[in-house]
Amino acid sequence: TVPAAASALPTYVVQPGDSFWGIAQEDGLTVGRLAAANGLAPSDVLLPGEVLRIPPQGSGGSSTGSVPSSPLAPVVVTVAAVGPRAGGAACPRVAGNAYGVLPAVLAASPERQALLPLFRQWAAVYGVSPALVEAIAWQESGWQAGVVSPAGAVGIGQLLPATVRFIEANLVGATLDPWSANDNIRMMTAFVAYLAAREGGDPCATIAAYYEGPGALASVGLLPVSVPYIADVEALVPQFE
Repeated sequence: TVPAAASALPTYVVQPGDSFWGIAQEDGLTVGRLAAANGLAPSDVLLPGEVLRIPPQGSGGSSTGSVPSSPLAPVVVTVAAVGPRAGGAACPRVAGNAYGVLPAVLAASPERQALLPLFRQWAAVYGVSPALVEAIAWQESGWQAGVVSPAGAVGIGQLLPATVRFIEANLVGATLDPWSANDNIRMMTAFVAYLAAREGGDPCATIAAYYEGPGALASVGLLPVSVPYIADVEALVPQFE
């Protein structure tokens, strides 16, 4: 029997592709708090059509990540209490393109090449490979600040609103503008560093977590739809090195 107080909570119907992490971030909750309110474990797989009770915001779990003390100081992004990632299809290992040969569209665009110093600056701040961040951003948007996905992901790093809030609160410690090229690159770089720490420095798993979301990767493992995305990014990385 569901307690009366719990039955009075607002509910959410799980949609295909949803994860505990994404739903929790959208509602300003921790994954643990959301899972506990529904008598589930954070590692449980959510099924489309499942109805979740959404508890009120408040105490009930610590945030994940570390907040930089200075925007220009070297930052070590740490992750607290990350469980093992679920198994799945092996990550692809692909032959990359020629080293240092930028994609033709980028090589022909001085406006987009002007973003390179921003990628290098924030990669140095957050201690992550600039080539990895640049390749993910190229795959996501072609380094175009005005791109918006059907799901509402914005800008160069194609950041969802919930992801922006998570980054601001847990990784950056400041309110930023996802429409700003500088701020978007900063946020996506901080997020890539966070994912890299979460995935033990494995670039392939980091790319997968960026595409699927870290909660989905942790709960269900590598999805088949992620394999070509990872292969594309891994093939792009040498062009930015």
